[in-house]
Amino acid sequence: MHPYMKTLALTLTLIATGISTQNTLADNLRIISTDGASTEMLLAMGLDQSLVAIDVTSVVPDELSDLPSVGYHRALSAEGLMSLDPDIIVGSEHMGPVSVVEQLKAAGVEVIQLPASQDLSQLNLNIQQLASALDDGQEIRELTTELNSQQQQLKQQQLNGTKAVFILAAENRLRLAGRGTTGDALLRLMGAKNQADYDNYRSVTAEALLALQPEVIIIAGEGSQANAESLLQQAPMLSHTPAAKQGHIISADGRTLVAGIGPGALREALRITALLQGN
Repeated sequence: MHPYMKTLALTLTLIATGISTQNTLADNLRIISTDGASTEMLLAMGLDQSLVAIDVTSVVPDELSDLPSVGYHRALSAEGLMSLDPDIIVGSEHMGPVSVVEQLKAAGVEVIQLPASQDLSQLNLNIQQLASALDDGQEIRELTTELNSQQQQLKQQQLNGTKAVFILAAENRLRLAGRGTTGDALLRLMGAKNQADYDNYRSVTAEALLALQPEVIIIAGEGSQANAESLLQQAPMLSHTPAAKQGHIISADGRTLVAGIGPGALREALRITALLQGN
């Protein structure tokens, strides 16, 4: 049966029996999440039993660890997704390729693409958009309350313009986050001043990083957890930066930044600022 026909039939049945439809409908949908931020929002809405697949960056409870993986959100397979018989696929505006998204829509699958949030304002809008499509109950109110509380806490831990850089380290390369990247968004969320004065990510030498004299270095790895020790082994001269001298080279969980600022990225910002302030 066509996914929309299944939903319509379920709605009519619930109305006929006088049962509230909102959460029950969502609970009976088959949902695929294509990025970690979307997965976390879906879990917070209490829709864990509706998830039928997740992407490689999603972090889920142990009881969901056997969910199939759809791979990376920019390199999805229409055939693989359709084989899971989804009603709804949730992800960011970067979900792709475009041809795959078009195939899914043509097949009658509802695709919800949320803007990649670069700040907490857009994150809140994304939550509201997802809530209006799937759920408007107690769970979403609790999530919003928690995020507001964390936001207020982060304001108390702001880095007040501290000179900082965000680095992706992989395959003996260092890539520095410029404007418009999720790395830059994380730095701004923490109140730090990004020392990179260009857009997007660029490969950078250790000499160039040293010249920036960052007071804080945030490092995220691709595939394995990066840390201060591995960075200094890869680029020993960075031990002469103020960040290294003060012990302010901090690892970030890159999975929380794949599709913009999500609940996980906010928690990372809180964790990192607390570490930097010795809390």
